[in-house]
Amino acid sequence: MKDAFKIKAKVAARGAAIDAARALIRPTLLRQPVVAKVFNALPPAVRAEARISLYPSSDTVFITIFMRGLDSFKDKRLLGVLEKFADWQSNTFDYTSATPNRDYCFNRDFTWEHDTRSIAYKKLKKEQSYIPETFGICVSVYAYVKEDSETCRIVTKEHEEVVKRVEKFIVCD
Repeated sequence: MKDAFKIKAKVAARGAAIDAARALIRPTLLRQPVVAKVFNALPPAVRAEARISLYPSSDTVFITIFMRGLDSFKDKRLLGVLEKFADWQSNTFDYTSATPNRDYCFNRDFTWEHDTRSIAYKKLKKEQSYIPETFGICVSVYAYVKEDSETCRIVTKEHEEVVKRVEKFIVCD
């Protein structure tokens, strides 16, 4: 049994070393030229308020933008940002809380140009571990229209639905 423990412990230690090396190469995403290019394509006022984030378990750079006090979702400031990502994969989500709110999410993958001289990269290579070849950039734009907007408002509509539900249960004799 001691041999089984030693084998399992060795596998666990190798996994932890690989995870640590991956954690060390993840911040190099911020040195990828395309990340700066995407960020710098934003208007200066938007760049000043934008946030950039990395998460420990993700090979994605997150750029978060909050745009408040818009006259409508056709506001020139918003459209100027959205046009930068017209050819990216996208989703939108509408929220009808106190003010009209729409979230835009843009995603694209890029080639990850690794620094092959880094210790973390060499460790992953030595361990024959998976080294990501691509990384993602996710740009989230949270757009909030003014509460007193003349062109955009929340409308409440009632409707009645008939729902048919199938219920399954176990019967034992």
